[in-house]
Amino acid sequence: MMDNAQELIQAWCEGNDAVAFRRFYRHESQRLWRYLVARGADQEQAYDLVSEAFTRFIQTVCKDPVSPSAFLFRIAQNLLIDHFRRHVRREIPLDDSHLNSMQVHVHDAQVDGTDLKQAIKKLSRDEQNIVLLRYWLGMTYKEVAAVIGRPEGTLRRQGATTLVRLKILMTEDE
Repeated sequence: MMDNAQELIQAWCEGNDAVAFRRFYRHESQRLWRYLVARGADQEQAYDLVSEAFTRFIQTVCKDPVSPSAFLFRIAQNLLIDHFRRHVRREIPLDDSHLNSMQVHVHDAQVDGTDLKQAIKKLSRDEQNIVLLRYWLGMTYKEVAAVIGRPEGTLRRQGATTLVRLKILMTEDE
């Protein structure tokens, strides 16, 4: 992102800088929409959830704008879980049709395509979230930790283990 998300939100909170907020919104709304669709929301639901997430975000972010991107994604993830609960779905599915542009670097090798998508489907929900948020959307481990609600160190270790597991799953399919 051109400017630091925290700086943009601070500028908006301190002086109602609409330009700063628009820059934050343009960047994060696209990433958030892609994440929600990849997690199983249909396109229309994803637009609604992005809108609702930003509405809730605006209401509370100025109280403590430490990690606005992670806070926004956490709100959206909770909204998605609530949506699926209301519709009697137990797991948040992975919609791999929106992962066509996904590329992951595993031990200095870039992997993508069908093998990667099939391997990701075999991962646990937390592992899928780590891959999607960290390696597809480019979030830092600190941001991923805030979204998932787990310690950053734990996610770093799980991220490394997940990459090894991805490589194993991809070679099993060959």
